[in-house]
Amino acid sequence: MLPIIIHTRRFPPKRFHAITLFPFVFHNGEPLTESEIRHETIHMWQQLAFIFVGFYLIYLVAWLVNLIRYRDSFKAYLNIPFERYAYANEENTALTRSLMAFGWLGKPKNKQ
Repeated sequence: MLPIIIHTRRFPPKRFHAITLFPFVFHNGEPLTESEIRHETIHMWQQLAFIFVGFYLIYLVAWLVNLIRYRDSFKAYLNIPFERYAYANEENTALTRSLMAFGWLGKPKNKQ
């Protein structure tokens, strides 16, 4: 299953090219590349695995902890475990649904 891609002018915020809100990927600007689609597909499976609300709670708490740790909102975003995993695997064409959903639970690597 792939996400439904929707091009918009005002969402997501300009600093971001795309955002996934299961099962939709909203993007602005240029069409998404294959790696960007894969990145957002990973988020779609993560959201499904954690029944949406769980995903957003973990995401928010991780971002807040990282914001305190890095004192920089973009570094905080890059070091959310879901984001680290999606960025590290956006070129990986062999990911299974299970890995897309739960692969982020592996050993974390800081993206500084």
